[in-house]
Amino acid sequence: MRGIGTLALLLVLASAAVAQDQQLGARTKAMGGSYTAFEDDPVSVWLNPAGIATQPDQGSISYQTYTAYPTATKAGPANTQTFSVKPEITLADPVMLPSYIGFVFQLGDAENPMAFGFCFARPYLLDYAMDQITSSSQTAFEPRNEVKESLSRFRVAFAKDFLIQKKGEPGFLTHAALGLGLDVGYENWEFSTPSSDKRDTSVGLGIGAGLLVGIYDDMETFKANLGFAYQSAIHYKFGIDPALLPAFDMPEQMNLGFTFYMLRGLPLRATIDIQFIQWKETAQESQFANHPGFENVVNYSVGFEYRVPVSEKIVLYPRLGYRRFDAPWANKDNLPATGSFKLVLDTKGEAFNVFTFGLGVSWTNVGGKVRSVDIAADVGGDAVNVAVGYTHEF
Repeated sequence: MRGIGTLALLLVLASAAVAQDQQLGARTKAMGGSYTAFEDDPVSVWLNPAGIATQPDQGSISYQTYTAYPTATKAGPANTQTFSVKPEITLADPVMLPSYIGFVFQLGDAENPMAFGFCFARPYLLDYAMDQITSSSQTAFEPRNEVKESLSRFRVAFAKDFLIQKKGEPGFLTHAALGLGLDVGYENWEFSTPSSDKRDTSVGLGIGAGLLVGIYDDMETFKANLGFAYQSAIHYKFGIDPALLPAFDMPEQMNLGFTFYMLRGLPLRATIDIQFIQWKETAQESQFANHPGFENVVNYSVGFEYRVPVSEKIVLYPRLGYRRFDAPWANKDNLPATGSFKLVLDTKGEAFNVFTFGLGVSWTNVGGKVRSVDIAADVGGDAVNVAVGYTHEF
């Protein structure tokens, strides 16, 4: 009864929460994408490198779907074609390539923790239908063209944790961790028209940085962490002119978040995040006054996780979350343009109330090492998306 009551409490809290955006990892997706102050998940190599400082040797891999808006054509009368575009979910290409794979290796000890990590992350898989603008007064558009762009990064990271209070003692400002990541970004671009296809690839350099601060810890019933993360933009040298054909850079992103551990033994975890994404700078300005460009966005999220022991070695983690996802356009009936091309999408709106949920199962082997499997899904956006992940402690 106690476990059922706790789950009911989570549902009530989730329905009254604040918000955010889709991110990598099944655990983060299940908790609304609210992750910045995590300190025990290898996905932190990408999400906030400071969060790896105190982690043991471990790795994780995750797969997830992305929302795409591909062009569909049907034969019409008198050898004509009709065009349509519906949101649908898609996987990365090739399918066997994960959305995230990363590893953490502890270099220090309990009194002087520091860690090295590396990862491959594909946070964005863009698939947009578009039409070329011929005048500022144009009002009719058909999805005759399609741009596909996979934006991924390879990162190596280092993090160091600095004890402020003596380890194991309660108090405020218990510790602070700093992390830095160096990135190589890779983009794979494809632009299709009814008569031709164009392709290009490019690489660029970027950085990631993070801060994780233990705000308070009473060692029994309450603990609070503050996290800050920064991902630089990556600007690609395209083989085409982005002013003539649509192509996107990877956006700059900043996150601020809190994680709270509550109840005796700290089984309940709650997270709150705010995220800033600079989509405006990733695309060319619109060449036509009546057709707006892309906008920067602010997303908010909240998530909940509860630890439910099943046996001495098996633990369940039911998770819930909510995010307020802000699309990079101000009006779904006047979608943004980049250069001389305008988005043509069947979208539900300019902002979305996205509800997330998932379940984790962890077990401890005879050697005391922890393994876990996580699944997640979200609803409320233009399409339902899912994720699955596996974490392995070495």
